[in-house]
Amino acid sequence: MYVSFSDFIVLLVFVVMAGCTSEASRRSGNQPQESRKLPIERLGGEADIMPSIELLDKGRVLMSYSDCATCHKEADRKRGPAFEDIAARYPMNSTYINILAKRIMLGTKGTWGNVVMPPHPTLSEKDAETMVMYILSLARPD
Repeated sequence: MYVSFSDFIVLLVFVVMAGCTSEASRRSGNQPQESRKLPIERLGGEADIMPSIELLDKGRVLMSYSDCATCHKEADRKRGPAFEDIAARYPMNSTYINILAKRIMLGTKGTWGNVVMPPHPTLSEKDAETMVMYILSLARPD
């Protein structure tokens, strides 16, 4: 097969331009990158509460009527951390349940980066604790 010199040059220019374009798009982030989820550091403490199915269902219902979904998703990070990430960090422990319930009611900043969680002052402590137990029940088994 005979290829003329001018055809060879056109082909060479095309290959070089295609290589430059893909390199430029890689640098600019136009190509999809592999999603890397950072490992969640589990805090110390043993699980000391086994909530009933009814209590966990109540927590799920309370959350469905709340504004939690504005900033959180179950499995993926939205504005705030995913509920599964929260469950991966904290064991089902009465101390953590109390702390997290107070954070929901009073609001917090800095626990998961610079994201601010607004306070929820109308939420009762008992309901906040029930919601936290539901969230912590979403922990994936190792």
